[in-house]
Amino acid sequence: MLEVEKINTYYGLSHVLHDLSLSVGKGEAVAFLGRNGAGKSTTLKTIMGLLRPQSGKITMEDRDITESEAHTVALNGISWIPEDRQIFTNLTVFENLKISRFPIDGAKHLDDHLDWIFSLFPPLKDRITNKGNQLSGGEQQMLTMARGLGTEPKLMLVDEPTEGLMPAYIETIQEVLLEIQKKGIALLLVEQNFRMALSITSRVYMIEKGVIRWEGASSDLLEDRETRMRYLGV
Repeated sequence: MLEVEKINTYYGLSHVLHDLSLSVGKGEAVAFLGRNGAGKSTTLKTIMGLLRPQSGKITMEDRDITESEAHTVALNGISWIPEDRQIFTNLTVFENLKISRFPIDGAKHLDDHLDWIFSLFPPLKDRITNKGNQLSGGEQQMLTMARGLGTEPKLMLVDEPTEGLMPAYIETIQEVLLEIQKKGIALLLVEQNFRMALSITSRVYMIEKGVIRWEGASSDLLEDRETRMRYLGV
């Protein structure tokens, strides 16, 4: 479904991604792991159209999206869940969720969508009139993921969804990611909690200094302590 072929992405003169290639199949959950600064977020931003690779090719369902702007990438079925959340803090939970539906149907059938969202994130229903800046960190992360589902994506790029969260929220996020997969939505997951990541994915890419160094089954990496120590330090 998603094919990334030998992309090279720069920040100014700094060469960050080096001939990076990866793929995600329809409905597949793939972990994308590496140390801080390895190039994980840069990869997601490049796929999403927030950064432009200087060379290489990105396709989604055989459509070339290499040069596409982020809103066009979203309309092609890809949703980005950023590490820093980026919710509209001055808008309510309801308003944040409503905005996410405009690209699909102008938010005309919002009630049915919200029923599903609140089944995934019950706390958001109780906070529906609260503004984004009145939510806890865990609730903000829930809202970020809920908003990302508004465009009915076929693939979600999920960047560090459990960063800084309490264990109870981490468990909720894990359960939601599993539920999303049941809907046939593919995942490319960046996550420091490698055990959680491997428990909900079938395949892994390991990145180091902008280069894919290892690829394999999640179950294999779970048993391969030497590879984990080399690339993750755990």
